[in-house]
Amino acid sequence: MSLNDSADESQLGLQFSVYPLRQEHLHAAIEAAVQAAATASLDVTVGQLSTFAPGDEESVFDGVRAAFSAARSFGPTVMVVTLSSGLPSEETVAEIQSATSD
Repeated sequence: MSLNDSADESQLGLQFSVYPLRQEHLHAAIEAAVQAAATASLDVTVGQLSTFAPGDEESVFDGVRAAFSAARSFGPTVMVVTLSSGLPSEETVAEIQSATSD
């Protein structure tokens, strides 16, 4: 099985990090961005340095727009976004993880 056979071409991967600038409290802007992305029908996973959310193209771009709008409502903000297509299926990820843990 090739990676292309196991990729879901309809899904995009969204990874973003929010950096509030010159703000006394950083957490509020970051939390607002994460919550806004979640309201765009995305399954949001928060990591230590960034947030990941797979979804269809419309939901991903709606999520980016909502997250940035929410974060910048607190003041000057930088948002770094990475988009990817052809995400591996959950079965492929499980297969890779089991192979690396053996």
